[in-house]
Parts: sequence; C-alpha cells; structure tokens
Amino acid sequence: MDKKIDMALEVEELAMKDERITHSSGSGFGERETEVFISNSNGVSKSYKSGSCSISVGVVAQKGDQRTTGSESSSKRFFAELDPLPEIAETAAQRAWEMLDPKPVRTQRASVIFDTRVSSRLIGGITSALNGLRVLQGASFLGDSMDKQFASDLITIIDDGTRPRILGSSPFDGEGVPTARRTLVENGVVRNFYYNTYAASRAGVESTGNASRGGYTRVPGIGTHNILVPGGEYTPEQIISQTRRGLLLNSITGSGLSSVTGNFSGGAAGFWIENGRIQHPVRGLTIAGNAEEVLYGIDMLGDDTDMSRSTVVPTFRVREMQIGGV
Repeated sequence: MDKKIDMALEVEELAMKDERITHSSGSGFGERETEVFISNSNGVSKSYKSGSCSISVGVVAQKGDQRTTGSESSSKRFFAELDPLPEIAETAAQRAWEMLDPKPVRTQRASVIFDTRVSSRLIGGITSALNGLRVLQGASFLGDSMDKQFASDLITIIDDGTRPRILGSSPFDGEGVPTARRTLVENGVVRNFYYNTYAASRAGVESTGNASRGGYTRVPGIGTHNILVPGGEYTPEQIISQTRRGLLLNSITGSGLSSVTGNFSGGAAGFWIENGRIQHPVRGLTIAGNAEEVLYGIDMLGDDTDMSRSTVVPTFRVREMQIGGV
C-alpha cells in the first residue's frame, strides 16, 4: 500500500516539474477486486474473479488569465502492466500547456481529424446503434442496414469479450452466456447486431453474450465488451501532413454521433492545421455533419492502435465537416 501511495505522489511530482505547469488538480491510485457468481433454475452455475488497477494525474497550466487543464491515466488488469509514471506525467502536462494561447478561426467547411482521445465518440455512436434492443424499438439509424453499406469501407468494428488481460473481457456475460469475438461492421457494412437473451428472444435469434449487469438487484441490460477498430496505413503525422486545412480534434462536448439519426454535433477544441502543419490551438468551436457526409467521409485511417486498451480506435480523418467559429 505504501508503494501505491508513493506512486500517486510521484506521478504528481513528475508532472509538476514542467515549468509551464502551475497547479495540480490531483492524482490517485485505485484498485478493485471482483468476484461474479451466476446461478439460475435452468442449471446455470458459473463464477469468475477479476481485478484491475489504475493511476491518474491532472494538472493546470496558467498564463495570465488563461487556465488550461490536462490529465492522463493508465488502467490495467495487472499492476506490472501500468504505463510508466514519467510517460503519464509528461502526457498530462503537455495536454495542459499545449492548449494555451488559442486563436479564433472563421466558420467554414474543412477536414476534421479525430485523434485517439475522441475517435471513440464517433465509433461509440455506431456501436450504440447496433444494440439489438434499440433496433427492435426503432431507435437506431442502422435498424434496416443489415448487410448494407452505411460508412466508409475503411471502418471495421469488432466486439471481443475474449481478449486476454483486457479490462472489458470476461468468460461470460451478465446472464452466463459465453462471450465471443464478433464482427459488428465489416468494411462499412453492418454484419451483426448484439443482444442479451430478452432482446434476442424478441428478435428470434440467439443471445450474442452481450448482457450487462450492474448487480444482482438489476435486470440485465445490453453492452459491448472490448471494441476494436483495426488500424489503417497512415501515421497520425502523415494524416496531418496531407490535410490542407482543417481541425485536429482532441476534445468534444455534447452529443457526438446520435445513435438515432446518425448525425454528428458537438463542441470542439484542438489544433488548427494549414498546409499540412499545426498552426495554433483552437477552442470554443462547434462541428456538425449529417450521417452520410461524416460516415462515408472517413478517408484516412491511422495506424496508432493501442492494443492494451479496452476500446481501440485509431486516429481518422473525415474529409469535410461544418466547423462553427467566429
């Protein structure tokens, strides 16, 4: 326990060594051990144990009246696999100071590059739309899209509850159904919806092992395990260098991609790009686009997939979106 306390103090101290950092917003270490039992009158009797740990730090950079924050964390199944403390501290500090001195940009249509901090927000809207119960309720823009193209052929989405050593993995779901690796989207084409037993029964299919459960007092919901979007052929730097004008997006507020309509909207911050080079930070923007232009508009896919995470979505570029500025 003393070592873990020392780690939380050390990661904060390392982040504060950056002279551009003026305050700490806190650091911490957490761990959890869980044991799950499933038993019912149909003869199911299963159990498993799991554990996880995490470390995080947040800091503030101040310049005059400006205050910007940055944070980073590492969460793993095993203590020995946590990211190195200097890397966590350096990332948190950089995320704080790099957003100082933002400049305005005019309202326009331009490319938007979703970096790995926000790329899962768009993919998450797609996976939510593949929830079998939402489809049955008519609350999914992909309800009639089985085996149909709805997005760029660069996009494949896999849900895999069997990946070893990953936080979202388990031997069975909240109803005792074994988990599996399942392709939800293949090259922009819907291949599968995901179900618990209730939604599967209504749809006339079998459960896909995606029942989620917050505890024994709650009825099962539906959720994914570990989402993976296989990477493409470009480095993030190559995507930036091949963008004439656009936004490198690293923060989104608001709804993101609607699982009902497929349209995208939200507040945005990041960096402005001109002629393949980052020029300056930008804040207070809005971005928006309809389902077709956003999903079919994904024209470059990064190779920066961190396979140690539960949600693995690389950097990607949408060819053009409406950006609201001044």
